[in-house]
Amino acid sequence: MAINYGVLRGKVTDAMLYQSGTDHYQILVQSDQLYRVAVDVYSKFAGQTLLYPQNGSTKLATNQMVMFYKDENFQHPITADILKSKVDFTPKAAMPPSLCLDYLHFSPPLFPIGQMRVVKPKTDTSLGENLNGDIDPWVQKAKNNPDAEVFAFGSGWNDNLPNSIPDLNPYFSQNPPVGVHDIHMNQGDSGSQAANNGSKQDGALFIYFKSLNQWVAMFFRFQNQSIKTDGKGNLI
Repeated sequence: MAINYGVLRGKVTDAMLYQSGTDHYQILVQSDQLYRVAVDVYSKFAGQTLLYPQNGSTKLATNQMVMFYKDENFQHPITADILKSKVDFTPKAAMPPSLCLDYLHFSPPLFPIGQMRVVKPKTDTSLGENLNGDIDPWVQKAKNNPDAEVFAFGSGWNDNLPNSIPDLNPYFSQNPPVGVHDIHMNQGDSGSQAANNGSKQDGALFIYFKSLNQWVAMFFRFQNQSIKTDGKGNLI
């Protein structure tokens, strides 16, 4: 397991739509400190330029087709455990096993993975589809709303640590050096991405509206990720 898995609990203070030339849908979250949450919302064809070069390559080696499932009235026993998480980022080592998400091996299942839809890829001549319209209305409803909280499951980053690769894009007036990304399934990968495989470390985005007792849950994965994995998250 190579990702720094955990859950961030906090309040939405700002957001930025994915646009051509920017990377991901961005959410500014106030917790014990400010965090930036980066959510994959668009698909990419092989050969497109990478914002963060990997292994010396500046081009995407394979297609990355984002798949998405949203439940605007999410009901699952895990919500009780989610509400027990502390404000701020909690790493996996400090999380109860019942809170570590797994798209493929959770009981009861988190959602019907077979109903995930593929997002049309961005091309050089068209922006194609993206998930701005699926995510942004709920994030805006939660923004500066004292009744709402966001829970981002994924991999925490800290630009102040050695060997980090800071994203220098000016997304917000305050760009925090810490945040959460990999808010998608983190198992079933092959090739160079297989190093990130692991069980009970899948990402997701939850928004909770307390007075309504309403949960909105959003799940993401890439089409090339296998949905048949072993106990270590490696494809079978």
